[in-house]
Amino acid sequence: MNTNHWTRLASAIACLLPTAAFGFGAVLHYQGEEGDREAYFADVRVISNRTPADRLTGPTEIREIDVTAVYENPAKPEFVHMKLEFECPNAFSLDMKTHKLAEDTKKIRAGDTVRFRIGAGSYTLRRSDLQSVPLPASEWKSSNAPMLSKAAAIACNAIEFDQALHAAIRDKDFDYEGFGKRIGALGLPPDMLLLGQTLPSEFLDFSWKILWWEKYFAGERPDPSGKWSKRLTKAEKAAAIERLEAQRKKLQPEIDAARESLMAGIRKSEAERAAIASTAVRPDGKKLTPIEANLITLWKGRPEAEVVRVMGNPQFNQAGDSRFLRYTRYWEKPGFTAFNAQGAVVGGEMGGYAECFAEFRTRQDGNGEWRVEDVLVRSTFEGDGLGRTRSLCEDVARAASR
Repeated sequence: MNTNHWTRLASAIACLLPTAAFGFGAVLHYQGEEGDREAYFADVRVISNRTPADRLTGPTEIREIDVTAVYENPAKPEFVHMKLEFECPNAFSLDMKTHKLAEDTKKIRAGDTVRFRIGAGSYTLRRSDLQSVPLPASEWKSSNAPMLSKAAAIACNAIEFDQALHAAIRDKDFDYEGFGKRIGALGLPPDMLLLGQTLPSEFLDFSWKILWWEKYFAGERPDPSGKWSKRLTKAEKAAAIERLEAQRKKLQPEIDAARESLMAGIRKSEAERAAIASTAVRPDGKKLTPIEANLITLWKGRPEAEVVRVMGNPQFNQAGDSRFLRYTRYWEKPGFTAFNAQGAVVGGEMGGYAECFAEFRTRQDGNGEWRVEDVLVRSTFEGDGLGRTRSLCEDVARAASR
């Protein structure tokens, strides 16, 4: 995508981002000429571990990320929602006799050739009738296609990406430059766009109203089902384009507004967490949830090897003088909702996602042994996941209390 298109895209995003952004999606890749353009979006909240039990201590693990491809070409589907699975170098291997960790410094970077497959739960939304069709799981393949390698870089470095995201959150501001530098270390484009949208139906809407707005307002969106919208009159087209041109002239103020809307969602999320926190605090001075308080009481000062013995193989990362062992539980069901221009539902089905992770932070003691310093427990929910998050966190806590 050329620079002028990115500038126009940034302007449009600024004007049309929702006022509250609970989660994060990303414009993963964009390709094709007018009439046959394709946009790929990743839900960067949802990185799942699909490693079979018999491979937990092996040299590789399987990570899954949700990617949605939206198509402009009338002969192609509205979108394809893929559960992309990647073979990632295991951050460490475990000696089952000594329970000692051996770190692997290899990293997947954007641009690398990756091993991937399409996992179960993937589906296509047909353009002809807006019905979903299951997409069969595929065999393992190798590719260095830009979209796939960028998706793998996020999935295989989920902790680093997550830390880059949260390091960029600074009270009421989001450090876009700092975020870009951190993900750039993974080979990802420093100007990767973050969105408030996270669902396939939202990515579809975003593509037509933001990326391909000229076609949308000219009434040239493919509509064989007749469900999307009536064709606009010439006066309606002219008025819509005039409004967009006026909004583009306010580029910088609107970008600032979009950033503030992003932070509004972050502040809301943080406020909700704070409201349920107890009066106890972690070593960093932040309030503890009841589950965190119990786990820190149980684990503080115990050897890292004991965490691995009890909890199994974690997703592992090391930064500075600390190491992080993360364990995740999740619940999910694919789903989508399609709306026409008047806001009426024209197709779809309910879905949802919920996850909870416990992250053990360890540091070396005076003898060089890694011991638990802190435990962080965080959860999220979306759609039908509401109400399931607590049970997922309790599952993590029960596993850690054995």
